[in-house]
Amino acid sequence: MTSKESVVSGVRWTSVSTMGRRVLALLANIVFARLLDPADFGLVAMAGVVLGFIDIFKDLGTGTALVRQKELDDSLPSSVFWLNLGFGTLITLLVMALSPVIATFYKEPRVQPVVMAMALSFVLSSLAIVHTSMLARQMRFVQLAKVELAAAVLSYVVGIGAALMGQGVWSLVWQVLANSALTTLFVWTIGSWRPRLLFVWAEVKGIMGYSLNLSGYNIFYYFAQNVDNLLIGRFLGTEALGLYDMAYKLMVFPMQAISAVFGRVMTPLYAQAQNDLPRFRQVFLRVAVAIAFVTFPLMFGLVAAREAFVLTVFGPSWAPVITLLALFAPLAAIRSVLTTTGSIYVAMGRADLQLRWGVLSNMIVFAGLAIGLRWGIVGVASGFAVTTLLLLYHNFTIPFRLVGLRLADLVRVLRPTALCTALMCLCTWPLGLLSPAWLGHAGVLALQVGAGVVSYILFTCLFNRAMLGEFLSGVGLPVPAAVGQLIKSR
Repeated sequence: MTSKESVVSGVRWTSVSTMGRRVLALLANIVFARLLDPADFGLVAMAGVVLGFIDIFKDLGTGTALVRQKELDDSLPSSVFWLNLGFGTLITLLVMALSPVIATFYKEPRVQPVVMAMALSFVLSSLAIVHTSMLARQMRFVQLAKVELAAAVLSYVVGIGAALMGQGVWSLVWQVLANSALTTLFVWTIGSWRPRLLFVWAEVKGIMGYSLNLSGYNIFYYFAQNVDNLLIGRFLGTEALGLYDMAYKLMVFPMQAISAVFGRVMTPLYAQAQNDLPRFRQVFLRVAVAIAFVTFPLMFGLVAAREAFVLTVFGPSWAPVITLLALFAPLAAIRSVLTTTGSIYVAMGRADLQLRWGVLSNMIVFAGLAIGLRWGIVGVASGFAVTTLLLLYHNFTIPFRLVGLRLADLVRVLRPTALCTALMCLCTWPLGLLSPAWLGHAGVLALQVGAGVVSYILFTCLFNRAMLGEFLSGVGLPVPAAVGQLIKSR
């Protein structure tokens, strides 16, 4: 299979896995909610905040470092495997020892055994890091996607079965542990690589500079992604935090469900092309425009239909989210492309630059959030939006310099998609103002979504037909004859 075929297949299967696991999580949580008390979810959420932070440390960035290595003998993966296993075991024991402190912090003694049990996921996951990286190096994303999906399905069966047996909060714990254990079992089964009984510190030391910089960035990024919730929860209260968090989740959806798929699949390909910068730039731009082709209409369409969407899906009590979406949804479209620049730092081995710029830029964002607090959640969201836009130029150009890419090149390839999106919004936004009251919010939303889909396809056929053809063939759909003729006639 060629690199292009591997990427297309990888994107397709990783998309299926990512979206499939998200749908499964939604359905499973609905079932869990029927069988368990809210307090059970609260206990696991308490443990999850701590474990989510510690999870950053589980491989010290060594998995990504293995993927980007151009030449790899067996001594390095084996050394990294034993390092990760030792570190995973250490973290597990440390979390167990600190569980009384965590329970005291929360003033909830019932969280202690939950934390202790869930800590086992670190040692279980550490056994799969190198195997997953080796499969990624081999571009075996189809197998990885199937592993993740199968582990998710079976772990939810375990969790729901435990809930039906009256296990309460422990059913959620068993689901988490089952997912880690099954993922490890499956990657060992499908992968041919096995660790050898050797540890060469010199080999590990060679990648530690890169991996520690990457881990440092991930640690800071974790706090950067949670500081707004911390400020709102501390100073504005739970209701305000709930509203803000709902809008924020909608904003990060394109990055989690779309950009993350491309980032995972493209990282090893970028690493292979790091010495061929013209090819690197070409691949990066193609990925950026493919992401924008989906996320631009999705998120700007959400801006146009935000009132009908919020009132239909969430109800009148969530009305403040309407204003937040006006700020967050456009940022989501931009950030879906911006997040791909992380692959440049990884492929070029400049996690140190990513860390330094990440610290500086996020400190500016923190200042914007703090200033906005006095105006409530809209002020915090505005502070986030303003600082993000102020930093946008440098967020693109700093990594672009590493590969000789110009911001003008990115703007040029995104222009047709941006034009089609803008025309789509002009067709859908007025419908929310002009539709008769008897349609109701659900009717208006259906009308706007239908008009948005039809108009975007129409304008794409007129102004961006080459991208439409690439997208259809990339996801395995037949290209209509009319579209094919239009592409050939260019």
